[in-house]
Amino acid sequence: MKEAPDMVLIEAYLNGDQTAFAALYERYKRQLYAYLGRMIPQDPASVDDVFQQTWMRAIRRLPDYRNRELFLAWLMRIAHNLAVDFFRSGARRGEQSLSDVDPETDMPLTKEGDTPSGRLDRRELGEAIDRAVRELPPELREVFLLRQDGVSFREIAEIQHCSINTSLARMRYALNKLRASLSGWSDTEEGMQ
Repeated sequence: MKEAPDMVLIEAYLNGDQTAFAALYERYKRQLYAYLGRMIPQDPASVDDVFQQTWMRAIRRLPDYRNRELFLAWLMRIAHNLAVDFFRSGARRGEQSLSDVDPETDMPLTKEGDTPSGRLDRRELGEAIDRAVRELPPELREVFLLRQDGVSFREIAEIQHCSINTSLARMRYALNKLRASLSGWSDTEEGMQ
């Protein structure tokens, strides 16, 4: 059942098969949690709350899902809307950090055998990247973070209710703004190309 297409799992769940929803959850939990963790500059407990709310809302609205769009895009839109609600509620208080893990490998940025100055440089760069990403306008930040999570431009367009060309342009603008913000870091330009 784990390999079944999303729509097959959705139909099975709607017909009473709880394991079908568990398969959907397992399939998308990591992407959804990573997305929320980057979108909400908050402590893990708040991310957990919005993550849980997203799945609860998805369960309630699943009977209305008609395969008009990819399930992941539909789920991310629910998460996006709840994150917007979170921001509007004024619940955010903390800072997010992208510097703890490498977005390409999900591995810690520090490695065994690093020199203290190497770790410090990497930490400072990570903090500069965090700041630059936080300073992006919301639409650009969302496109950038979704792409970092491996979401296709077609899915991003569905999540943001825009054309694929608009999502591509937003990514280009985001990268240009990040390059400008990080121009003082010589290695950054090569890594973002």
